[in-house]
Amino acid sequence: MISAENIYEKLGQGMSQQDFLESMNHRYRATLDQWYECFTWDAHHREALTPLKERNDLRCAILAGDWCGDVHRNLGPAVEVMNEADIPVEIFIMEKHDDLMSQFLTMGGRSVPKVIVTNLEGDVLFSWGPRPAYIQEPMTAFKRKNLDPDDPSIDEEKKAAYKGIQARYGEGGDYQKLVVYELTNQLLQI
Repeated sequence: MISAENIYEKLGQGMSQQDFLESMNHRYRATLDQWYECFTWDAHHREALTPLKERNDLRCAILAGDWCGDVHRNLGPAVEVMNEADIPVEIFIMEKHDDLMSQFLTMGGRSVPKVIVTNLEGDVLFSWGPRPAYIQEPMTAFKRKNLDPDDPSIDEEKKAAYKGIQARYGEGGDYQKLVVYELTNQLLQI
């Protein structure tokens, strides 16, 4: 049985980034590619990952779904960080790995992408996602209201949270610097 502390039995069961991309619905792939093409490195962050290249004791599992807008926006920067740090990545389709998804909920919900970094023994060192903290804040505020599902205002409140998320993402790819910053900081702390 896997737990949020150790996912050893899942390691090796995911797919490569290339296999994931090739399996995507054409329309979703086009959206992911559009955001991926916005990615650029900040020299400081790229250089900060250099010490990790000397390690060979880390692995990365990413829970994803090809249909998810946050995956379209955040998978590329997350994979770029892992590739730059020479950390092997495998992608798990959330619907096919419900046991893994159930261990990495976001405030009780199934949200992807979820980046999970482990050591070789599968011990979870940290998880990140589905969005940078600043962008996630409107959803966090909505969830903290803990509205009853029958509350007539719940739909409007949820729409407002998603509108806030979209506003924080913005039109271009500048938000990707937040993904790189957060993942780089967590990697450098292990």
